[in-house]
Amino acid sequence: MKTITLKKVVCVSALLLLLGSTANAATLWVNCGARNGLTSINAALKALKSAESRGPATINVSGGCQENVVIQSMDRLTLNATPGASITDRSGGTLDVINISDSQDVTINNLTVNAGADGVSGTNGIVCGDGALCRLNNDTVQGATDGAGIAVFTLSGARLTGVTLLNNGIGLQVVNGATAVGDATMRGNNRGIHMVTGAVVNLTANITQSHELGVFGTTNATLNCNACVITGNAGGGVLLRQSSSARFTSGFTITNNGGPGVQLTDLSSALFQGGTVTGNGGGTDVLCGPQYSVTRGTSDIGGGSTNCVEP
Repeated sequence: MKTITLKKVVCVSALLLLLGSTANAATLWVNCGARNGLTSINAALKALKSAESRGPATINVSGGCQENVVIQSMDRLTLNATPGASITDRSGGTLDVINISDSQDVTINNLTVNAGADGVSGTNGIVCGDGALCRLNNDTVQGATDGAGIAVFTLSGARLTGVTLLNNGIGLQVVNGATAVGDATMRGNNRGIHMVTGAVVNLTANITQSHELGVFGTTNATLNCNACVITGNAGGGVLLRQSSSARFTSGFTITNNGGPGVQLTDLSSALFQGGTVTGNGGGTDVLCGPQYSVTRGTSDIGGGSTNCVEP
């Protein structure tokens, strides 16, 4: 036992010396489930902080990690997942799986995130908050049934590329002046996208099989949906309230939703350019409700029905 303990001390000391001497970059390897070396993402983050590394850092992850990770005040950090690598909630649904805050340019590549839910806490798969910038590439986030697969909070930004959001309470939540851009597939969530209070979402999205709405926006939220496919959502395609706006362009398709394809209320507005809003439920494909909703381009929705009046 003493020999094994000594070896661990020597290995960790050597690692810290290596990181401390590397001003430009550091690369660590995590093998979750292994007996030796770094066996968790948290252990790698602790090593980076202990070494006070100032350069960019990369953590290569393999295996199935069972942990909840907080990345706070760390810039230029990349988590690379090898094929099959995953991280699964260990808190019983009381904590976010990955929480990124006050960090610039944090990238997560190819990782499967399995969130938890306890019916009370409303936890999320990945959080980007407190002014953080997050880049999420080819990640899958699932199982946050009480919260969001990806939540982007106050004045933070998320760049999504090839992201898949499955069976969450909300696929993508963006609130309080936060932004999300890129492309994503959302399937089987209660809501695909939820935007509140000055949120800006600029996505090419495929949103299907939501148990409620495909997209919900309220209180000055903005949606730019380029070539979006919003179909098969039980409660309707898109609902905008309280001075929110949407722009649908470049071959978008909004069809076969249980409620209206696009519904506008309370000073909200929508622009349609070069797509179709047809075959939706509720008797109207584009529905203008009270008070003072506005549309442009409803003549360019492929023959769908509308009660909206344009000058």
